[in-house]
Amino acid sequence: MSEAPPFFTRYGFSDLDPIAHRLAITPYPWICRAGALRATIVASAIDILGGVCTREIAGADATFTSDLSLRIPSPGTPERIEAVGSRLREGRRLVTTGVTLESEGRAWGYGETTFSRIARAPKDAPPLEKLATPTPLPSHPLEQDLAEEVGVELLDATHGQVRLVLRPSLLNPEGVMQGALVALAVECGALACAEETLGRAQAVSELDLRYLAAASRGPVESETQWIGRPGDRMLRVVLRDVGRDDRVTTTALVRLVDARA
Repeated sequence: MSEAPPFFTRYGFSDLDPIAHRLAITPYPWICRAGALRATIVASAIDILGGVCTREIAGADATFTSDLSLRIPSPGTPERIEAVGSRLREGRRLVTTGVTLESEGRAWGYGETTFSRIARAPKDAPPLEKLATPTPLPSHPLEQDLAEEVGVELLDATHGQVRLVLRPSLLNPEGVMQGALVALAVECGALACAEETLGRAQAVSELDLRYLAAASRGPVESETQWIGRPGDRMLRVVLRDVGRDDRVTTTALVRLVDARA
């Protein structure tokens, strides 16, 4: 059996230019939901471009995303989104990056990430080409909904509880759960909770992720709580690695809007 392609090759990304810190997103049905490109896909683009910007100065250091924020004022499915990244802060231990997203010449969204840098011993440092994002980006479109492909299981919609069993294709080169799939678990938990309560389709407009610890064993489970009244559509989502003594791995703040579809 052939190895499954990395999930970032399934997100509609193309035209990666690591020198100009650019890539394009072309939404297609299986990465969209209720008339909106999943926030997971946007988070992945922000993370990839932030990683490209960080890798330029990090050399062979190990890098980990410590936090990620995104804003999408009007979630939808543009034909094409252009994303451009830049470094906002260059430090020996922390690097902060920003990514602008445009569609049809207009601002569509924005995101920021902070990466932690951890020095490796020379004997442990992998070749730099193994750390670089491949160009051109391979494309392996999904044939079913992203959450189904990943294996997100709904446990309790009222409390936004979902479960994700980890398997090799869901891990990054460091052997821990991919950051974009962390975003997916958060997105699925928040949407399940909100739609169960409000009775209508929602889309993520704002997302703030804090990566507190790596999820490496699984299953990973979410729990969701409202912030204020449900009508305010603000939620807090917590992810835990059940296989590591229920360790909290991620906290997230989410704001939703009514979906267009």
